Amino acid sequence: MRKLYSHLILCLFLINIPLSLFAEINKDELLEISVYKSRQCGCCAKWIQHLEQNGFKVTANNIENLSKLKDSHKIPKNYRACHTAVIGQYIVEGHVPANIIKQLVNEQPLVKGITVPGMPVGAPGMESSDPDANQSYEVFSFSNDGEIKVYADIN
Repeated sequence: MRKLYSHLILCLFLINIPLSLFAEINKDELLEISVYKSRQCGCCAKWIQHLEQNGFKVTANNIENLSKLKDSHKIPKNYRACHTAVIGQYIVEGHVPANIIKQLVNEQPLVKGITVPGMPVGAPGMESSDPDANQSYEVFSFSNDGEIKVYADIN
């Protein structure tokens, strides 16, 4: 009987090894993000650096007509920013912090995407040398049916 339990424990251990390796591969795949921006935008390049410093593998795409892309992804007009990104099934609009993107991917809420409208001072890519200039801002989620909710508060 003891030998049976030993074999059972060994089998369970061996089964978990490949599953954990698969989970790590999946985790890495989830950090691949495509960013669409205009060629001239310096803050977009800084946001991309922020993502890379936080473990994302970024593919940057310079495109001429960002409005057309935003329209095709149904990003609400009043919640748009200077760049758009796609990670898995989600749209990420604007200067969303890397940790919030990771939270989105891990939680997998039933939303189309998240957005930081405009260009708040202090957001990743919009840093200021004056800490007093940094603004609090909100990250919003948006759905296919147009519902918009606060997803995170950044202070």
